[in-house]
Amino acid sequence: MKRLILFFLSTALCIGSLFSQFPHTHSYHYDPGASERNRNIDVTHMRVEVSFIPQQNKVIGNVTHTFKMLQSHLDTLFLHAPGIAINSVTLDGVKTDFYSNTEGLVVKNTESLRNMRKTTFEYLSEHTLDISYTATPKRGLYFIGWNLDTIEEPVHMSRRQIWTQGQGIDNRHWIPMIDDRSDKFTTETLITFDKSYQVLSNGELISTKENKKDGTKTWHYSLKKPHAGYLLMLAIDQYAIKKSKSKKGIEHQFWYYPEQPERLEPTSRYSEEILDFLADEIGVPYPWGSYSQVMVQDFLYGAMENTSATVLGDFFWIDQRAYLLNRNYVSVNAHEATHQWFGDYITGRKDNEQWLQESFATFYPGLVEGHLFSKDHQAWYFRNHMNSAIAAGHENSLPVRHSQSGSSRHYPKGASILYMLQHQIGRDNFRRGIQYYLSQYAFKTVETWDLQKAFIDATGINVDAFFDQWIHRGGEPKFRVRFFKNDQEIQFFIDQTHTQDAVVRHFEIPVDMAIYYKDGSVKRFTQTLKKATETFKITSNGDIDFVLFDEGSFVLKEIDFPKTESEWLSQFQKAAF
Repeated sequence: MKRLILFFLSTALCIGSLFSQFPHTHSYHYDPGASERNRNIDVTHMRVEVSFIPQQNKVIGNVTHTFKMLQSHLDTLFLHAPGIAINSVTLDGVKTDFYSNTEGLVVKNTESLRNMRKTTFEYLSEHTLDISYTATPKRGLYFIGWNLDTIEEPVHMSRRQIWTQGQGIDNRHWIPMIDDRSDKFTTETLITFDKSYQVLSNGELISTKENKKDGTKTWHYSLKKPHAGYLLMLAIDQYAIKKSKSKKGIEHQFWYYPEQPERLEPTSRYSEEILDFLADEIGVPYPWGSYSQVMVQDFLYGAMENTSATVLGDFFWIDQRAYLLNRNYVSVNAHEATHQWFGDYITGRKDNEQWLQESFATFYPGLVEGHLFSKDHQAWYFRNHMNSAIAAGHENSLPVRHSQSGSSRHYPKGASILYMLQHQIGRDNFRRGIQYYLSQYAFKTVETWDLQKAFIDATGINVDAFFDQWIHRGGEPKFRVRFFKNDQEIQFFIDQTHTQDAVVRHFEIPVDMAIYYKDGSVKRFTQTLKKATETFKITSNGDIDFVLFDEGSFVLKEIDFPKTESEWLSQFQKAAF
């Protein structure tokens, strides 16, 4: 017996010694899409010159990339160009050898490349790569209505348009380019087309030139601040243009179909006010000079936040009655406008950082709607997004910061988490952190860590634990809430009943609670939940009418909190939120 006891004691000591050698560990979902590919050059400017044969879905183009070497010598250069026919390639003014594969263009190890080899610091000088090409893209650039020859008045059945959709990696199908969001550069676009049409691209319209020989015109646009290549855009149609200026002086253009001018106001309503509100709320001026919005037919999504020029589906082209039926563009308008800061001004550098764009662009429209309409409107906006996030959580526990999280995490869950963070640290601290974050990384690419550290640098508040459980990990809490009242005190029992594993643990959350008494008084307090099961007591002030757990509904959660019929009725009649 003594030997058996000694054996167990020895085993316990060994196990204890073993575990004492290893600290507590954190577990996260594996994410194969969280890494970036290698690059050997840094593009600083891209100049695109294109014309079209729309009946043949053909692009005739020339692109010039200005770049710096990232390494002291280059063996080859690779650009994304799937399906593009390359006519010629010139490197620093010298024609060079190349070949194409299924993914793109490879500039071979020729004398031109070998001559570019420099010493450690000399290789920072700029070089140019000029490519002549033709393309018939099936993605990225779309020709609408050009082969409907039997229709006498195509505008009544289908418009004749050309437009682009570059996100995520589709601009490579009509421009040979490094189609990688981690590389940002300035752009120029020169588009030659029928002079009876209007052409929109990114940035400032530098000039237009009529080409009298063939009845075309060339539009020259320039964007002088760097942005990611997927945000380059074109839109061509016989548009009318409404020009306006917001109260803060932001120049605004709304490109619309001239045949139905009565739809312009309900479709574009609040556009200028949205930009002004966002500039004030974010604390950073609108960064791109003017802002344009243009509608297109058969668009793939609701809208797209191309830098300085949002494209929207013409299903938002509505009259006053449709506006009142809540088929309006207001929320999407605010979403795309927010992207001019979150996505365009700063850009998540890889797929798992997509939430840094989409979550913010879903969060701020809630504030916009609260500003334009009411705080109740704002509260319902976030409640609906929380419900969407919870529904996705029933499928799996992938975190917000994951390349395969899906729209429900990148959009509504991320927005709900930002709403919760703003409440926990206070609106002023939240705004200060966001302003600092954007100012520090203006026109750059970012990661989640940049945002986390911006908060502590700007406010002194360490948000690492918040980000760890809400952004880097997955899952959502599910609470079982019960309380019992004695003569002098109320005892609360709160359990976290969601499935817990290596990745999803119990949550540590401050929760706002409110006790409404029958004499009309209210006792409010914040209880920080730190364990899977919590029990605590507070002093009672009298007969309880009803109790609110998470007053204002700021915490992303599911809850099991049974109440009597009279408690539900009183809550409906008297609750402040």
